[in-house]
Amino acid sequence: MARETLKMKRTIFQDMTSRFPFSATIAREENMYISICPEADAICKGKTVEEAVENLKKEVKKFLGEELPQGFSKIVHY
Repeated sequence: MARETLKMKRTIFQDMTSRFPFSATIAREENMYISICPEADAICKGKTVEEAVENLKKEVKKFLGEELPQGFSKIVHY
């Protein structure tokens, strides 16, 4: 029973991430970068673009319960 539930959750997760791609928007604000993923309602910051994106990935992982299998579908940097 537990295996079936886990398998079902993974199938739903894979379906969700393929139907609803997650994007990231990065903006510079003073001496830091702000990263936003509107699909997960997540906002993070970092000293570099890379750090801001990594922090955002961690927040999206918390939101989904798993990592994004293919990363962000689109990253926009302002």
